[in-house]
Amino acid sequence: MDAERINSETERDYVREIIHLIETEINDSGFSEKINEYHPYDIAQALLEVQKNERISTFNQLPLDMTATIFEHLDQENQIDFIKELPPLFAVNIIDRMESDDAVDLLQYLEDTDEDFDLVSLLSPKKRTELKKLWHYEDHEIGSAMSNSFIELSTGMTVKEAMKKVTTIAADTEYISILYVVEKHKLVGYLKLKDLIIARASQTIGEIMETRVISSHPNDDKEYAAALIQDYGLSSLPIVDAENHIIGLITYDDLMDIISESKSEDYAKFAALTTGEIDHKTETVFSSVKKRLPWLSILLGLSMITSIILSLFEGTLSGSDQAKILAAQLAIYLPLILDMSGNTGTQSLAVMIRYLTTNQNQISGKQAKHHMLREIGTGLVEGFLISLFVFGIIVITGYIRKGSSMDSLTLVTGVVTAGSIMIALIVSTVLGALIPLVMNKINIDPAVASGPFITTISDIITLTLYYSISLAILLPFYL
Repeated sequence: MDAERINSETERDYVREIIHLIETEINDSGFSEKINEYHPYDIAQALLEVQKNERISTFNQLPLDMTATIFEHLDQENQIDFIKELPPLFAVNIIDRMESDDAVDLLQYLEDTDEDFDLVSLLSPKKRTELKKLWHYEDHEIGSAMSNSFIELSTGMTVKEAMKKVTTIAADTEYISILYVVEKHKLVGYLKLKDLIIARASQTIGEIMETRVISSHPNDDKEYAAALIQDYGLSSLPIVDAENHIIGLITYDDLMDIISESKSEDYAKFAALTTGEIDHKTETVFSSVKKRLPWLSILLGLSMITSIILSLFEGTLSGSDQAKILAAQLAIYLPLILDMSGNTGTQSLAVMIRYLTTNQNQISGKQAKHHMLREIGTGLVEGFLISLFVFGIIVITGYIRKGSSMDSLTLVTGVVTAGSIMIALIVSTVLGALIPLVMNKINIDPAVASGPFITTISDIITLTLYYSISLAILLPFYL
């Protein structure tokens, strides 16, 4: 029975239900209570699909606190669109009730996309003060994402006094699962709400608190703070200043946002963009070109090396009719070798960047050596297996092309091509792991070692190896 009920709940289309509710009962007196039964995320998704007038009417019917929560479940582009639909004072009242970190993100995004739409000056003095504390942090710093909605207790409080304080302010506090303990305004410990509830009323907070506190500083990188939460299995991370005063905290929900943002940034770099920002709302042709052109210019320069290498072999490959036949034969398998070397290099690169990222770009010499040996072994095994496959293809196609006979030239061509691809795969795999390590060593973001970059480098080396080996071994057979 319970399983059937769970399945039924899972199959319900809550967004469709909310849309129907808005379209049919928005003017009813019980509308606010009915819509309040749904999760703010589902309400936010429903509001994206209804008409503008229905959306505004819905906001007018809902309590401001609930509207602010709904806004926090929208992405910034939709937040801005909705804000601009509302009267400025109404919009300001919503932002006033949003969590400070979400409000800062919204207003900064608004400032970047529409300089003439100013809401900051209309905010309450209290909210402006809260936002000012977060506004000056760089986007990559954890201080820009911290929340100041938490509960502080003092060491001298009794459990009874602490419970009274918690119950008094819990309704207006975003995060109450962990209570932070201060002494002379300095963070000295923390306490789980569960432990407070089960403690004896006469005990003091200092007696039952945990004293080892994992914390971060507001100027620390977001990814570093997120790694602390993951490594220590924390549900929240306090942010402290130089004097160890708690000034904010990051929750596990914030961690999800940071990880998503970090992945998007790394993906952009991996695609050879000069910045990690991909914003489809504000992106223009000029800004897209500005991001892409520098790396494309570098890759063009590197690709010219490939052309130069081919030109160096031109004299040898065009010196006689037999050499021209060999050139045509080599060209047949050239795309295969270049593609395979590029693919294996990109795979190795992705593994190494992931390894560095999960270790906060901190890797010892022993770890680096172990990883490199593993990649060399991987390259050897992959190269051997793929070269066998390529050799088989060359022999079979040669057999089919020439009927039942099989000449020694086809076998030698198969051996040379298979050997070349094996060496190319080993070299590309090693390069894919080595280049990020070198970049990390000289304090350059390893993600900059993008897929196109490693592919171009692999092409240069593979092309040189392929033609050098092939000409040295095969050319005498054609002369």
